[in-house]
Amino acid sequence: MTVTLPAPAPPHAPDLLSRLRGLPLYRALPDPTGTPWADVPFLTREDLTGAFTRGELRHPAATRAYLTPHPGGHWLPEYATPADLLGHARAGARALALAGVTGGVTAQVAFGFHRFAGGWLFQGPLEELGACVIPFGPGETDAQLDTIRRLQVGVLACAPSFAQRLGEAGARVPLLLASGEPLSSVAGRRERVQAALSGDGVTCRAADVYASSEAGLMAAETTDPALGLRVLDDWVFLEVIDPETGAALPDGERGELVVTHLTREAMPLLRFRTGDLTRLDRRADGTFLPGGVFGNVSGMLKVKGVKLYPREVAFWLAGHGLDHARHTLRVWSPGGADRVGVTAAPLPGTSAPDLEALRVDFQRRFAFRLDDLTVDATHEGQGVRDERH
Repeated sequence: MTVTLPAPAPPHAPDLLSRLRGLPLYRALPDPTGTPWADVPFLTREDLTGAFTRGELRHPAATRAYLTPHPGGHWLPEYATPADLLGHARAGARALALAGVTGGVTAQVAFGFHRFAGGWLFQGPLEELGACVIPFGPGETDAQLDTIRRLQVGVLACAPSFAQRLGEAGARVPLLLASGEPLSSVAGRRERVQAALSGDGVTCRAADVYASSEAGLMAAETTDPALGLRVLDDWVFLEVIDPETGAALPDGERGELVVTHLTREAMPLLRFRTGDLTRLDRRADGTFLPGGVFGNVSGMLKVKGVKLYPREVAFWLAGHGLDHARHTLRVWSPGGADRVGVTAAPLPGTSAPDLEALRVDFQRRFAFRLDDLTVDATHEGQGVRDERH
């Protein structure tokens, strides 16, 4: 028998809903008096696109707008008021302090600035902590390396792949704030990045940070990565739902992450479906994402009675020395029974993997055994091939 859990609600949910009903985007919300949180409708990117077309997003007190890519090759503005910028900076500062950032340190931000939110999501919290911030932006490896060395940068905020490139070029940084790509959810990636940025008397520690352009910073690791990413509970309220039914899932079950802003004035998100795949753990000392964000619900397959997320498979491959960009996930059904196979190319310089150990680990991670697993150095990859229909 399937048991439907009541959706956990944020603190002071009726007050939050009453306030949001005053915005054009949420004028159709149900009366908050006695309305169960589970009956509050979800918000999607398509909903935001429609609201933008109807002129329902602009807030009269907004003083900044970022441009965020949205479905169909379009973009949307993400408005913020001065109170929003300050609220995000303060909540983010508290989280980054737990990650080990201290006042007075020099921090280099290698995310994009200009029209996108990327770099600004770190700029405000770092400055609120009292760090001296270099808003560098992406790319320019040699120039970034020169600045890190000459200004003795103590904190680097960037994607883990670029951080590893900087480390291999000679950068040495005590603390990496990694975002924009998976870190903790890919086995061995943290260790590889930390090793690349360590040396010459410097030992790097990498902290995983989860953020999006729509919601801002949402969670960050503390100095103890074993705890997972701690949610900014004073800025956002997070839920995990079944992506098919929308029902709330219990702690520890993987599902789609849903975010609600608690204090934001301009364009607050209410039960916004991020599409990201994660697990949630509500503890006495806060809310955590124990495994980080490890995939996306887009393209979900139902195979052998189990929900399979292709992007999660790609992350799993990357953690085992296989090229996630050159793989094929094949599903077929001879005689009506599902079969699943993976063919992948090894990453350059890696040794031949133990295929049986990979099969065992796949079954542990995804709850069913692969019917075929092939490692082929010449394989170019075809993505997902669902041949059942």
